[in-house]
Amino acid sequence: MSRNKRVESATGIYHIIMRGINKQNIFEFWDDYEKFKKCLLAAKEKSDIKLFGWCLMSNHIHAIVGAGSEPIGNTFKRLGVSYVHWYNHKYKRQGALFQDRFRSEPIEDDAYLLSALRYIHQNPIGAGLCSHAKDYKWSSISAYLGSGDELTDTDEVLAMFSENAGNQTQLFMEFMETKSTLILADIDDVARPSDDALRERVAVISSAKSMSEFQALAKEERDSAIKTMRNDGFSMNQIVRLTGIPLGIVRRIRT
Repeated sequence: MSRNKRVESATGIYHIIMRGINKQNIFEFWDDYEKFKKCLLAAKEKSDIKLFGWCLMSNHIHAIVGAGSEPIGNTFKRLGVSYVHWYNHKYKRQGALFQDRFRSEPIEDDAYLLSALRYIHQNPIGAGLCSHAKDYKWSSISAYLGSGDELTDTDEVLAMFSENAGNQTQLFMEFMETKSTLILADIDDVARPSDDALRERVAVISSAKSMSEFQALAKEERDSAIKTMRNDGFSMNQIVRLTGIPLGIVRRIRT
């Protein structure tokens, strides 16, 4: 199946999302986060990207990036390969860690850039990890508060708030603390496998050859198949539509 071509940003700035395959964790302990930051810094230095903001969550990553000396896809492929090699060695595992293709959202103006930064900095709040963005350790918010984070390019963003350097941080944080209403491409807003792929998957993971046969499966086999489909990235609506199992049942089956 061919992939849709990435939408190019006229400004060269993108909101990047990398997520764990099947929503699995990509960070388990604090040193995993630290290692990823080192890989990100190495990728930044290699390709000369600008990194306006970032946030590392347990199973996905946000970054606001200005393209550098190479296509942005090359930079993040290198980053992923570097981290996965280290992670697989540490945890004695093999295979992919990240979803096959990272997500990118073009950012075309300053207003959208600031809204995207606020969105990613508030991500940990939405996940219930903290009450204020400034309290989350694994994001660029500390760099904007003056921690001296070598990863984050803060000057251009802070200058958008005031010509007076003494006022910039306060105005930035006031904006960051205002609740974000922006809807951006996120970890649940990803391209889903096709209906044909789901039909083929049903035939592989269950004994059912049709919708009616699937509905007649024993509960244990049915629920196991639905759990596998959800872990494979099929949406609940797809599963309901192609198996005839009520949404309430599909929703209750945990992945």
